[in-house]
Amino acid sequence: MAATTETPLVTLEDRDVRALTECMSVLSDVGMVAGAEGLYTVVSESGRSYTVDIETGSCDCDDAFYRDPDGGCKHVRRVRFATGRRAIPEWVNEDAVDEQLGLHCSVEVLID
Repeated sequence: MAATTETPLVTLEDRDVRALTECMSVLSDVGMVAGAEGLYTVVSESGRSYTVDIETGSCDCDDAFYRDPDGGCKHVRRVRFATGRRAIPEWVNEDAVDEQLGLHCSVEVLID
């Protein structure tokens, strides 16, 4: 019998999918977050703006306030992906990822 290697099925949570695919801008140099380390403004598809504190994983959106999901809301997750704090899985379809991901913020180099 031949040995086989199977790639384990890995899925992203719905909030991760939305963080990667919805049109959002992550800004670190406008308004009250300008010059504030770890704070970002995320402008969503709807045009609403949310403040994310990446150090605490907090956001002022309704999802974070009312549901406080493990791993954060889609805005917190978007900041993590956009700044390189969280790697995008290699198997993710790059054509589905928002082309503006990381456009307006610097990517951090993570050292393990």
